[in-house]
Amino acid sequence: MDVRRLRSGEIVAGIGAASLAIVMFLDWFGGRSAWETLTIGRVLLVVTIGLAATLVVLTLRMRAVSMATSAATVTIGVGALALLYLLYRVGIDEPGPNGLVSIDAGAYIGVACVLAIIGGAWRTLDDERTDAPASLRQTERVLAVRGAPRSPPPERDPARDAPRRG
Repeated sequence: MDVRRLRSGEIVAGIGAASLAIVMFLDWFGGRSAWETLTIGRVLLVVTIGLAATLVVLTLRMRAVSMATSAATVTIGVGALALLYLLYRVGIDEPGPNGLVSIDAGAYIGVACVLAIIGGAWRTLDDERTDAPASLRQTERVLAVRGAPRSPPPERDPARDAPRRG
């Protein structure tokens, strides 16, 4: 594993995932945690954390760029669903009677963590870094598997290749 391979996007997504894993057990709604109050939401949040961690691990393990790109794309999609769900639960329909349940700071921090995960995954897709030494080595390995380049085909004489009538 090479920590130098981590780019700003993976770092932001990883910090967002680690923070969200901790924040889920803080007070979100009326002194209760997200783990206690959000039934569908906790599944979305755990899947989002897992996908962000997968993105970081794939980058660290020096897998093909396409695997990290795929993980970032799926992370953005699931993270967007989790964000929409949280915005609905925090902004519109908090669990329990509206007059009796307060929205605690953990809920707002949780929304910020999901935003960090989505932003980090988006940044990962934007940062190609084709001139990095690791990218150049990977390109050279791919080209070495293909073998030596083939010579171009010989030039054709159009007069000789014309169909004969006979």
